[in-house]
Amino acid sequence: MTILKKEHEEQLVGAICCEKIDSLLQQSDFVMVVVSLTPQTHKLIGKREMELMKPMATLINISRGCCLQMALKRHFYSNLGAVVDQEALVRALQAGVIRAAALDVTYPEPLPRLPSVFSSQKHAHDSAVRVPGALREAQQARRWQRLPPPGFHILDMEDQELPYVLIDCIGGKHGVYEDHVEFLKKHFCLITMKEYLENKKFLGEKITAIYMWYHKPVIDEELLQILPNLKVVANSGVGIDHLDLNLLSSFGVKVSNTPFVASMDTADLGMALMLASARRLVEGYQMAVSPDTEYFPADWLGVEVSGTTLGIIGMGTIGYKVAQRAKAFDMKILYHNRNQRNKEEESAVGAIYCKKIDDLLQQSDFVMLAVTLTPQTHKLIGKRELELMKPTATLINISRGLVVDQDALVEALQNKVIKAAALDVTYPEPLPRDHPLLKMKNVIITPHIGSATKETRRLMMKNMTESIEAALTGLPIPNEVLL
Repeated sequence: MTILKKEHEEQLVGAICCEKIDSLLQQSDFVMVVVSLTPQTHKLIGKREMELMKPMATLINISRGCCLQMALKRHFYSNLGAVVDQEALVRALQAGVIRAAALDVTYPEPLPRLPSVFSSQKHAHDSAVRVPGALREAQQARRWQRLPPPGFHILDMEDQELPYVLIDCIGGKHGVYEDHVEFLKKHFCLITMKEYLENKKFLGEKITAIYMWYHKPVIDEELLQILPNLKVVANSGVGIDHLDLNLLSSFGVKVSNTPFVASMDTADLGMALMLASARRLVEGYQMAVSPDTEYFPADWLGVEVSGTTLGIIGMGTIGYKVAQRAKAFDMKILYHNRNQRNKEEESAVGAIYCKKIDDLLQQSDFVMLAVTLTPQTHKLIGKRELELMKPTATLINISRGLVVDQDALVEALQNKVIKAAALDVTYPEPLPRDHPLLKMKNVIITPHIGSATKETRRLMMKNMTESIEAALTGLPIPNEVLL
């Protein structure tokens, strides 16, 4: 609805785009709401919109009934966060403004067990259908049957404590950003490792989630054994090579990451490294600011980027966004991936699939690594692969340090097997201060900053928050990492 679909996509399903929602509402016999809950879609369907619908129309909602953080805090009687104005819907059904409603989502979930249009009035019972989502059926059933045993005291809303979430620390080199803390504390009771170690017995029973920022806190078997109620580990970023997924699974702990929020920034950095290496920007800067520089030599040259060949190894979300950017530089784009992209995607960026990685390496002026680190991609680029590359080629790594055999890379650069390297990732991070790569003029190294923008890191934090809340309320976990 909000984005004009390309003509061929519309033709595939025979869809007609209505730029104005009013046109759609006035013409439809059934209106199905399938949007994400955002500030823009909050109460998207209200009194005005329902009055535009046909009297015989049915409203179907499979998007979002309530705001997840509100549900987690047990603000079950709040009417905030809905795509449909539910009070307006009740009135519309009572007054016959629309014929019926079929709702997979409501707010709150479940609805109060009080007399209402959904439970007591005959015409509403006939016209409004509430079907629990299949993925949440078991969890919803437990809520519907939530009755206190004899003598059990039900706390007021305000008495419900927030979930206890373990973090490494706040601030410092690897801690949770201080400007994220206010947001996080609205959702969780944050427990630092220092606080946990000082009171293991009490806090070990309370902690239900780990918020892993910058690979901290470190999770091992000893920690898992003393966190019996741990449900989920939310990991910042895409890479999960620092986590033992089998170990976590054996303790019944789920894992999530943030694979999509960093893709644009990481692709931007990949292009920046390629341009910086080709045009020798770091050397140029050093020359420009050096107190010993008396003139700029006319024969100080870089190499052209536009019109050259870029080989992308790993054509996932990040790799494809690199290709979109490279197209603007009129580059010939080759790619190697486990699975070939469809023809439309290839055509959109002018990419050519290389089934064999060797073909890509032999033809490319720039080789960019955008793969996930797995046992299959560990040291994917070694001595043999480097020797297949052009002597004028540059290797760019925006994935993980261990994807490259670093010793083989040093040797290739020293012996001019390839021209240069631009690395956002190394192994270890940071490199020892006497490492040969740090002394080479034809090497650019950045401190693993692919996703390091304020906007992306904040979005990453919010994605992690959503994943934790989903796990703790029994809902499907966004971006769950599966074995």
